Amino acid sequence: MPTCKPSIKLKNKHLQSFLASSKIRLLRLLKSNTVKALSKKVQLNLKSAVLEGYVTKRDKPEKLYILLHGWEGSAQSTYIQLLANELYKNKRATIFRLNFRDHGDTHHLNKELFHSCRLDEVCEAVKKIKELYPCKETYVCGFSLGGNFAIRVASKAQEKAINITKVFAISPPINPKNSMLAIEKSSLYSRYFLRKWQKSLEKKYKTHPENFDNNQYKEIKSLDKLTELLIIKNTDYNTTDEYFQGYEINTQVLQNIKAETHILMAKDDPVIPFSDFAGIEGQKHIVLKTTDYGGHCGFITSWRMHSWVEKYIINNS
Repeated sequence: MPTCKPSIKLKNKHLQSFLASSKIRLLRLLKSNTVKALSKKVQLNLKSAVLEGYVTKRDKPEKLYILLHGWEGSAQSTYIQLLANELYKNKRATIFRLNFRDHGDTHHLNKELFHSCRLDEVCEAVKKIKELYPCKETYVCGFSLGGNFAIRVASKAQEKAINITKVFAISPPINPKNSMLAIEKSSLYSRYFLRKWQKSLEKKYKTHPENFDNNQYKEIKSLDKLTELLIIKNTDYNTTDEYFQGYEINTQVLQNIKAETHILMAKDDPVIPFSDFAGIEGQKHIVLKTTDYGGHCGFITSWRMHSWVEKYIINNS
């Protein structure tokens, strides 16, 4: 399949990354946002957590797509809505858009804070969704941190008795510490993510203040320092390095994968170092698709705001 080839003016990696989640792209759905109009909120009462999502069902569906958003995104994120609508339009499929813990408007549902090593509850959610909406084929599609989760769900699928047909991971962090360093080096991205995280923490503080000693999280200006403050207090990890290793996509994770897993990555991604992908190509069951341009989760091909990712997933599922 042809790779992502944006027009010259769309090649800028920062513009691509901005457009990935920009509401400007939702103008495509101005006339018809079928998935949102037909969706139903679903609460998943799991053993380890209570999670929420939105399902758009088909009569006699052939496929089930479970979509996972990025860090501080949600089931309503632009890239999630656009992919969901393209899938619904092109496939006889049921679409489930999952919210991670403390994302969207779910901060009140669980006492404990979200962190990126909460893999068990995401695996449990995927299994539950499959039970609620059984189909012959199941596809898990994740963006950024959601892509990282999708890969790790695939790695745990056999152990957890989850039958997955294929996985699509778009711009996933492979070495989380390197991604954090890349974000911290850029004032543009560090301010963006810090601001979103602090807004999320404010919602959590209002519903579960017992997780916080005080409002210190509002004053911290570093993602790394804020991670250290919250992770060491609220988890069993003793250092941020130990925490980052907990959701690293290493050789062991990749070798446990049995379902065909497509990883889509742009060489110019400003927050995921391309060098982290060196050990992935050639791994069994892994299809690594790289493009020269696309930024972080963008891959926008024209000013009509279509993403190459949408076509890629439709053509490969």
